[in-house]
Amino acid sequence: MARRYELITELYERTRAAVTSPQEWQKFLATACRNYKLPFDEQLLLFAQRPDATAVLEIERWNQQFGRWVNRGATGIAVFDRDAPGRARLKYYFDISDTHPGRFARRVPLWQVRVEHETEITEALENSFGELADKSSFAEALLSAAKNAAEDNLPDYLSELKYYKENSLLEELDDFNLEALYRNAVRNSVGYMLLARCGIDPSLHFTDDDFRGVIDYNTPQALNALGVATGDIGQMCLSEIARTVTALERQASLNRTVAELP
Repeated sequence: MARRYELITELYERTRAAVTSPQEWQKFLATACRNYKLPFDEQLLLFAQRPDATAVLEIERWNQQFGRWVNRGATGIAVFDRDAPGRARLKYYFDISDTHPGRFARRVPLWQVRVEHETEITEALENSFGELADKSSFAEALLSAAKNAAEDNLPDYLSELKYYKENSLLEELDDFNLEALYRNAVRNSVGYMLLARCGIDPSLHFTDDDFRGVIDYNTPQALNALGVATGDIGQMCLSEIARTVTALERQASLNRTVAELP
C-alpha cells in the first residue's frame, strides 16, 4: 500500500507539472467539466488515469445510492483520501462505464443540454450571475456567464494567489498585472468548461494562445490557486445549468405522462 501511495504521488506531481502547458490545460478542463464536483487534486488524478471518465463514485456509493455493481476486473481510479488526515491512504473511484445495473438499480442523474434547453439556461445564468453582455448565441451567453461569475468571485481567491506567487513566474508581477492575468486565466478556463460540458466545441472559441498564461503557474501553490478557483467557479455555473436541465426534463416527462393518460 505504501508503494502504491508513492506511485500515485509521483503521478500526481508529473501531471501537475504537465498541465501548465496550454494544450494540456485544455485537455484537463475537458475532463474536469464532466466531474466538476471533485476537488482539484482529484480532478488532476482523474485526468492522469481516466481522462474520458464521465461520472465517478466510490464502489459503496454506486452500490447504495444507485444499485449498480462494479464490473469484474475493473480498475479503480486512485485519489488521495482526504478523510484520513495525517495518513498516507488512497481511495478509489469507478466510472459509470465500469459498472452495471443491479436488479433494483436507480437512474444516475447524468444530464445533457439540448437545443430546447438553451433559452431557459441562459435566463437561469443571468438570474444567478447578472446581466449577460452577449446573448447573440448560446455559446456567447455561456462565455458571458463565465466572465460574470469569475469577476464576481475572483476576489475570494486573489489574496491566496498573492501569497503563493513566490518562486513562480508570477513573482515579479505587480498587483494590477497579477490580477489581470489571473482574471483572464480563470475566466477562459471556466468558459472552456461550460462550453465543453454543454456540448459545444471549445476550439471554435478558444486557441492555445488564450491559455498561454497558464505557463506562469509553475509552482504547486500557484497552480493550486488557479485550479481551485477554476473548479469552484466552474461548479457554481455548471450546478446552475444542471438544476435547470433537470427541472426541464422532469417537467417534460410529467407532460408526456399526462398526455398519455386516457
